[in-house]
Order: sequence, then C-alpha cells, then structure tokens
Amino acid sequence: MAAVRGQPLQALGARELNARSRITNQQITPLKSTRKLESEVEVVKAEKVVPDQPKDKAKKKKEKLSALCKTPPSLIRTRTGKDYKRGLFLGEGGFARCFQIRDDSGEVYAAKTVAKASIKSDKTKTKLLSEIKIHKSMSHSNIVQFVDCFEDDVNVYILLEICPNQSLMDLLKKRKVLTEPEVRYFMTQVIGGIRYMHTRRVIHRDLKLGNIFFDPEMNLKIGDFGLAAVLHADKDRKYTICGTPNYIAPEVLTGKTTGHSYEVDIWSIGVMLYALLVGKPPFQSKDVSLIYERIKTNDFHFPADKPISNEAKILIQDILSTNPLKRPTLDEILEYDFFKGPFPEKITVETLVSVPDFSHLDRHQSQINFMNARRNAGLIQSSQKNPVEILRSDLESEKPKTILPQSLSPGNTKSKYKEVTDMAVRPRKIEESSSKLGKARRLDDDRKTYRTSIDAIPRFSDTVLQKECEGTLTGILAAERQARSRVPNRYSTILKTPTLISKWVDYSNKHGFSYQLSSEDIGVLFNDGNTLLRVNHSNSFWYIMNDLTDGWVAQEYKMGFIPHELSRQVEIADFFAKYMKTNLCKVSNDDDSLIEETEEIFLRRYTRSDLYVMFELSNGSIQFNFRDHHKMCVSQAGSVITYISPDRTSETCLLSNVLRDGSFPSVAYDIGLDEKLALIKEALKGKVNA
Repeated sequence: MAAVRGQPLQALGARELNARSRITNQQITPLKSTRKLESEVEVVKAEKVVPDQPKDKAKKKKEKLSALCKTPPSLIRTRTGKDYKRGLFLGEGGFARCFQIRDDSGEVYAAKTVAKASIKSDKTKTKLLSEIKIHKSMSHSNIVQFVDCFEDDVNVYILLEICPNQSLMDLLKKRKVLTEPEVRYFMTQVIGGIRYMHTRRVIHRDLKLGNIFFDPEMNLKIGDFGLAAVLHADKDRKYTICGTPNYIAPEVLTGKTTGHSYEVDIWSIGVMLYALLVGKPPFQSKDVSLIYERIKTNDFHFPADKPISNEAKILIQDILSTNPLKRPTLDEILEYDFFKGPFPEKITVETLVSVPDFSHLDRHQSQINFMNARRNAGLIQSSQKNPVEILRSDLESEKPKTILPQSLSPGNTKSKYKEVTDMAVRPRKIEESSSKLGKARRLDDDRKTYRTSIDAIPRFSDTVLQKECEGTLTGILAAERQARSRVPNRYSTILKTPTLISKWVDYSNKHGFSYQLSSEDIGVLFNDGNTLLRVNHSNSFWYIMNDLTDGWVAQEYKMGFIPHELSRQVEIADFFAKYMKTNLCKVSNDDDSLIEETEEIFLRRYTRSDLYVMFELSNGSIQFNFRDHHKMCVSQAGSVITYISPDRTSETCLLSNVLRDGSFPSVAYDIGLDEKLALIKEALKGKVNA
C-alpha cells in the first residue's frame, strides 16, 4: 500500500485519479471532441448507437448525476470509530467522485465516493458490491491496492492507495508519443497485473490508458474494477456489451451470440500499445458508430510519419486479430521480438515531462532488466491463485438502510474472502489397466449389496476419465497434423455414427442427470455418482456403481426382482423416461441401425458451461452440445468426428479429412468449426490438468 504518511493534503493535478471515467448507464452518444484520445463514455448493456442528444439536455443530465454525489463532510466518521479528514477533490465519473482523505496517522488515500441516492435498484447495488468484492480480493504489485470500504448516511466510500503521478493517459497527453523502451517496460508491468487477474478468473473488461496509474516510484497500477467480471470456469463466457468504445474487442460487440472471455483484455493491450506509440487509439473517430465499424472490420493502419519498428507492428497486428482464438496469450506476447529491444532498468518521474535517453542500454543489460521486470511483475514464478468467488452473502446487507454487508465493510481487509478451492481430489497414479478402462466390471452375483460412492476419496474412475480425455486430445492433435500434411486419410471400413446422448434432463438439484441414448436406452446418473441404465427392449436394468478401486462395477437386475434399496432409483428412472418420451426430441433423425456399438453404453460424467454441455460416455466418445444447437461427438480416440445439425441430421467423418477440407462434405454453410474445435480442445485440456 503506497499511502503517503505525514504530508499535508494537496492537489495532485489528476482529474481521474483511481476513478472511473464518465460512467453512464445510458446508451452511448458520439464523441464531442476529436482531440480526446479515449472515449470518455462507457457502454453498459448497449446494443446500438443513439443519435446525438441536444447539448442542453446532455448538460442537464450530467448536472443531475453530479448532484447525487454529495461532497463528504470535512470529517468523515465511520461506525468503527476510525475517522478520516477530507482533502481536495481529485475527479469525478458518471456517479462517483474521488477525494483525498487522511486518517489519524497521517496516511493519505484516494476515496472513491458513491452517493447512496444513485443506488436505486438491486441491480445497481449488486454491481457496486461486485466491484468492491473483486477489487478487494486483488493483491498484486501492479494493481491499485484496495484499502477499505465503509459508508455513512449519504455515501459509500471505497478507499484505495493513492497514485500521485497520474495515469498513462495523462502521460500520453503531455508527451504525445512514448519511446519503445518505455512501452516495453510499461506493458510488462501491465501484463503482470492482467495475468494475475486471469489466474483468478477475473476479466477486467475496461483496460485503457486512463485506468492505469503511476505510484510514487513510477510503477504502473491497474485500477477501476467497475466493469470487471468473474468466470465460474475458464471455459465460460460473458455476454454483456460493455467497455470504452475505443477499446472494445469485436467479440464484445456481438456479445449476444458469441460471448467473450479473457481475450478482451488482450485486445486492450494491443490498443494501448498502438496508442502509446502512435499517439491515439487505432480505431479513433468522433463518431462512435464508426469506431465500432472499424473494430468489426479491423480497419486500422500505421501512419507513415510515426517511427514504429516492424517488431512493434507485428505484435500489434497479431494482438488485434478479430478472431480472439488467434490472439497470442499473455505469456506469448512477452516472447515476441518487440520485447528483445532496449529495456530500461526503471522509469523515473522525469519521464512525466521529458523524453528519456536509453542510448546507453546494450543487449545484455536489457535482457537482465527485462528479466527483473518480469520477476517483479510476478511473471517468472507461478502466480496461480485461487479464483475469486462472489458469494450471495457478499451482496446482501444485514441492515435494511445499509449498502455494504459485514463481509465487505468496515475494516475487514485483513480477513480475506472465502475463495473457490478445487474440491476434486487429484487421483493417485496407477498403472495402465486393461479391461477396466472405459467399461464397467460386471459382477456375477446380483445379490451383492448396493452401495454408494464416497466422493471424498480419490477414485479409480477419476484417473480413467483423465486418461481418456488425454487420449482423445492426443488424437485430435494428430488429426490436425495429418490435415496440415494435405494428404487424405483413407479409412478401410465404413464409418458408423457412435451412440449419442439423444435426450436429457438435468434435475441434479434434486435427483440427478437423466438421459436417453440414441440406442433408446434410458439412464440416470444420480448425484452420488452411480448410474441406473434401463436397456431398451429388455426386462432388466443395470446398476453401475462408481467404485473406489475398480472405476465402475455393474450389476444386472431383473425388473421383477428389484432390490428394496433400488426401488426409488427405478421409480425416478421411469418418471424421466416417460417425461423425455413425451416432451423431448431425439438428437438425430438418422437410422439407429448405423450405430457403432453392440453393447450397453452409459454416461460417466457430464459438464455444463455457458457455451456447451460435455458428455463423456463409457465407450470413450465425448459429445458436445453447443449453445447454438449444433452438436459434435469425437470418438475412436479423437480420430473420428460426428456432426449433428440443428435440424437433427448427422454425418460422421475422419477428423483429419474434415480439417483438411475445412468442413463436413454435406455441410454448405459455416458452422464455426474452428471455434468449436478450439472449445473442445480447451475442455479436454481442463479435464487432463484437473
């Protein structure tokens, strides 16, 4: 915490210090000045641009919002007895003002002040509390340090470390452009802060020059978490259209269909790189609608009068890829040749007003400086942290007239939030086992006692699933290599459609996950990990137990001799069977005689995300039902892929041939093959590394 001790409160000259710039809940309006390097208007759930508002109307709206932000009293008293003295006004946003305040010990902070009168709905309150929760959970050398939060009868106060040397935006306004050595140094620190956030599943979503501040030692600090979001899982997506127009990634603008994730922060790095080296953002326009059009079409160029290296241009072009999957990762960015140039040991305050001289830097010293900068930014050692979890209790106040719950305020900074922990115990290493992989061991004695799984103990099945995901991923990568060779892969036998999950009902909040296979078999994967499988055209059923040492063990029972312990499970399975038969459609209209398997198949695990549902079947097939109603099933150790269209027609091909041709033979339209395969590989990697 870089607070200033024992000094009088004084003006810092920073109009936007540690505060959001022009926050608004209205739809965006075009910019009024071509001289501004950043749009001062942020988009919050806006889908289209509205015409310019009359100046007098806009002014009236601004005055109304400002009037809600009451100036704090000269002595701010808290409920804990710790008081603060208000200092000078630092700046304001759409609904918040920022002031210097000093505690009794003489330490000075920046206080972001939000009027309670502006918090008129549960949605607004939840948004504010979420910002506090996320920011408070951050602890990194390149992120503005959260100090505390409290409230009085009029305002909510968010105390932050004070950054007295303004922001990157202020520096660029004074200097017009920066040198490449400075930009390398600054971007290394910024990437360190972003990488830390991403390891905690936090997307900032409003990274821009005006939200990155200099501490007293001229180190950069990322601030303003007003638009930040937490992903429940790395594969999840967000769909709110938000951000600052000049910095919005193209996938955010189409958020209702594609969603966005960590890559939006990487896009912002590219925009900042360009702005620092050129003097303005790459898609700058005084018309917001034109900014969006340029972003969507990737319409930017490097001005001929700006001395930008080819290494910088290559990096910026790669980061500003319209397809988020083609952007380099944070670690890959630092491997570009751009970062192999002159690299300073530190940046001094003289940089704020004059161009520094780096002519003395040789290659060897620059490499040492770069390594030290990466280490200081947490980029050398692993910075994996438990992800942030937004708890319901954090968004609910205990007292009717208060905003902040006890878990957030006051003075609770030493008590860290409950964080998400990986409850799945890593399976122990085992030797490769033959017949147990992918199949349930069948017990001959149908009188054997029914038993449930013990989730707290590592199970053999965890390792089986991990190995099969690894094998499937390996097969997909091999198919990609085969496709790149451009040599068709000939298959000697007829490809048959694997058994698929045809219908399903997720009732895991009470019983479990019920499904119907394309073979017409009905199964229920109960919440205890065990499965009941009703075989089509049979008077028997299988009860498959998730076993500690054998993976899965199965017992067959006749319908006329149901053990008392299983009567409830059979009743539930019958209920779901009738429900699915009456209400749900089959996944495919194809002839079931082409199904590959001749023995019973059951669902061993399923995973739900915002973009797909993933099914892992006992024959090794892995099926993905995507959000857009397209479906794919990877089978035969990743070498074969089945595509099921929204109108329930299916086609099974060798994956290498599909990749080589760019599509399935019978599909004449874009199904987003590259994006879907990228999601499949990402999901498999997550299972392998779990």
